[in-house]
Amino acid sequence: MKPLKSSTPLARWLLRLSLAAFILFAYFDTFKGFGFENLEFYFASIYVIFGALLFIGGFLSKSSLTVLSAFILFLLSVYLLIKSFSGDIGEQWLEYLLPASIAFYFLSTGNDN
Repeated sequence: MKPLKSSTPLARWLLRLSLAAFILFAYFDTFKGFGFENLEFYFASIYVIFGALLFIGGFLSKSSLTVLSAFILFLLSVYLLIKSFSGDIGEQWLEYLLPASIAFYFLSTGNDN
């Protein structure tokens, strides 16, 4: 069976949409709280801002905004993944592995159509 290559643009937009929805549900409440003294606020802010920029980058013809946003999201996700490692791989890893994987995909492909 051959892959359905004509659906690749739709798949890319579904990845963007799923990342945006994940960030919205996981980090927007922390971002909305404006807790400047809390380090989690800054992590949530980076996720919300660069997640939105990655989504917006899909509408542009050049892929530099998408790649830059994906790079920042990937680095932050890997940092938090390593920081949260407590000796066992559990459910908390999904919180960082999912955005890292999607960000790495857009880091490597950009807006290729």
